[in-house]
Amino acid sequence: MINTVFFILLTICIFTESKAQTTAKEFISAAALKQGMQDLNGAISDYTHALELDSTRIDILIGRGTCYMNVGKQQEARSDFLKYLEKDPMNLDLYYSIAITYLYENNHAGALPHLDKAIALNQDYPPNRTMRGQILSYLGYTLTACNDFLYAMNMGDKEGTDLYHKHCGNSWDSTEGYVLTWPAEEGWKMQSSTEDSTFRLIEFLKENESPGAWTEYGAMLTLRGFEAGTTLKDFSASIKSEFATRAPKVTMRIISQQEKGPNPWMIIALEAPMTTNHKNPESQLWHLVMGKSTIYGNFRAIKEKKLTKKHISEWTTFFKTGKIIEK
Repeated sequence: MINTVFFILLTICIFTESKAQTTAKEFISAAALKQGMQDLNGAISDYTHALELDSTRIDILIGRGTCYMNVGKQQEARSDFLKYLEKDPMNLDLYYSIAITYLYENNHAGALPHLDKAIALNQDYPPNRTMRGQILSYLGYTLTACNDFLYAMNMGDKEGTDLYHKHCGNSWDSTEGYVLTWPAEEGWKMQSSTEDSTFRLIEFLKENESPGAWTEYGAMLTLRGFEAGTTLKDFSASIKSEFATRAPKVTMRIISQQEKGPNPWMIIALEAPMTTNHKNPESQLWHLVMGKSTIYGNFRAIKEKKLTKKHISEWTTFFKTGKIIEK
C-alpha cells in the first residue's frame, strides 16, 4: 500500500513537472511573438511567468533583458544580462548589450569595465573593440580609441576600418587624406597626435616602448600651406636640414622615386652616425607622396648607423600599402 501511494505521488510530481515545462515553453513562444509585435510589456510578463516555471532556462533572461532595454528599464535589463553571464560568461554579444544600457543612460564610463572584460576574454571580437573605441573617443582618450579601431581594422572589420579612417588616419584635410595601417600584430601603437591648420603629426611606437626609450619609431606627417611650386626634392632637403640640427653628420640618399603622374612619390634614406638628443646613431626611411595641395611624409627610424637592404625592402613594401583617399 505504501509503495502504491509513493508511486502515485511520484507520478503526480513527474506529471506536474512535465506540465510546468510545457507551460514554460508556451509562455516563451507567446513572449517571443509579443516581442516581435512590439508588445514589449506583454512579452516581459510572459518571460517572467516562464522563468517562474522553469528557472533553468537562462536564455529567457536575454529575451526579457532585451525587452527591458527597449522600454527604457536599463537597470532591469542589466540585471538579466548579468545573471545570464554568471552561467555563460563567453556570450560576447551580451557585454555589448550591457554597454548599450549604459549609453542609454548617458553613462559612457559605466560601460567600459564590461567591454574591458569581454575583450580580455576574447581580443579578436571586433564589435566590442569598436564599441569601446567609440566610447573612449567620446571621453577624449583618442590614442587608446585608435588602437581599438586599428585592431578591428586589421581583422578586416569594416566598421573598425571606417572608424579608424575617420578618427585616426592622416586625413583631416577636407578634400583628401592618406591612409596607412600600422600593423598591430607587429606591436605598433599610436603614441601621440599633434595638429594645427597647416600640419598633422601622428607618432607610433612599439608596445612597451616609450618616447625616451625606443628601438623603432614611426610617424605620419601631413603638411599643407607650403609655397606654390614646392617639389618633393625641396621637401626632402627640408627634412634633411631639420634632422641635421640634432645629427650634424647626417647623409641622404634617394632610394627610388616617381616624378610624374597625379601623385609623385619619393623614398629617401637619412643616416646619421650619432645624434645629440639620444646619443645614439639613427637611420630613417621616408616615403614622401604629393597630394593635390598636401605633402604626406611617412617614416620609420631605428638606432643604427645604416639601413640594411632588408630594412629598405621591407619598409618600402610597407609604405606602399598606404594610399591617398578622396573625400
